[in-house]
Amino acid sequence: MPYPLYVAFIWHQHQPLYKSRTAGQYQLPWVRLHGTKDYLDLILLLERYPRLHQTVNLVPSLILQIEDYVNGSAFDPYLSLALKPIEQIDTDQQRFIIEHFFDANHHTLVDPHPRYAELFHQRQDKGRAWCLDNWTAQDYSDLLAWHNLAWIDPLFWDDPEIAQWLEQGRNFSLSDRQRIYSKQRQILSRIIPHHRQMQENGQLEVTTTPYTHPILPLLADTDAGRVAVPNMQLRNIAFSGQKTSRAICEKLSRCIESGLAAIRVVCGPQSNLLALQSCQTWRLTGLNGSVLMRQSWAGR
Repeated sequence: MPYPLYVAFIWHQHQPLYKSRTAGQYQLPWVRLHGTKDYLDLILLLERYPRLHQTVNLVPSLILQIEDYVNGSAFDPYLSLALKPIEQIDTDQQRFIIEHFFDANHHTLVDPHPRYAELFHQRQDKGRAWCLDNWTAQDYSDLLAWHNLAWIDPLFWDDPEIAQWLEQGRNFSLSDRQRIYSKQRQILSRIIPHHRQMQENGQLEVTTTPYTHPILPLLADTDAGRVAVPNMQLRNIAFSGQKTSRAICEKLSRCIESGLAAIRVVCGPQSNLLALQSCQTWRLTGLNGSVLMRQSWAGR
């Protein structure tokens, strides 16, 4: 090869918007739980190798939800139960806990912790009805604690409080569960500032995508879908939302000014123009070659 091949590794950190637009409440816990397991530890590990430069893509819907959890305004049903006194939990909520508080990779997040694994195998071997009839208040309290504790990345296990909880293993109280939640917020509060700091230091480039990671060309014009897939079934009434697209780009331009963005994952003549008008340094597309070829011919 006469010239070197330059390869860019781009870590795509994305969560959809779990906040109900009508009720204003969070429906699922994944921003909070993945926030304690995935987003901060990646760049903390990167810090150990100062000559290694990487790119992290942070989707705005993820950033905004992290901020909600940090400032204490986000409560999903899982979190509300974890912070509730056991004696106030009714039968329907017990069923929900038995069904959903093992929502995790069992091999990596459940089995390594004896008490969590014990409760899981009781459910698997003896059944949900048995758990509902036989579990004690302490069983529920331990499960509520472990569902939150197990998601915390091992990189943080040397924290004195986390180390103490891991050693304790069982007999968790409401106070313990409240402190685990406080620890989650502490970890979440470090995610955005640490990305910004590493970007300022020059080791990390932080990029972003449109607000909730939509297919931006379709926001510009729904008929654009037929450029890539000519027989695509679309709504009878064509929608042209260039104002909507522009509003999204302008919103992210303000994020850029705060040091959080320099990318637009878009592909299409109209949406590309909107991206260029938003002063992006460079753009990335994850589309395959055949779509890119159609888009290229369409733009000529």
